[in-house]
Amino acid sequence: MYHHVCMLRSRSARSARSVSLLLGNRLPVHTADVSAGGFSVEAPFVFIPGSLLHGTFEVDGRELPFRGEVVWAQPAGESQSPSRMGVRFTQVPVEAHSLLAG
Repeated sequence: MYHHVCMLRSRSARSARSVSLLLGNRLPVHTADVSAGGFSVEAPFVFIPGSLLHGTFEVDGRELPFRGEVVWAQPAGESQSPSRMGVRFTQVPVEAHSLLAG
């Protein structure tokens, strides 16, 4: 069962916990922070805001699918590395909320 999520970034309590993600089920990255509403990630690439993503994330030994939308992106500059982007969940399994809150 999936839960559709429509939350603003500022309304979700974020945790600095690192969660392993597979974007598109093949690009491995780790979150910089995560909440029940979404995550930010440091990566060698960014997708433009508005891009729709899907993949899986691992929390407490469980792999959970997600769908999300890129809401902001900061490409790496000369003084900033790596690139960063923020993703708002648009669809996650219901059990993900309690796992991400912990």
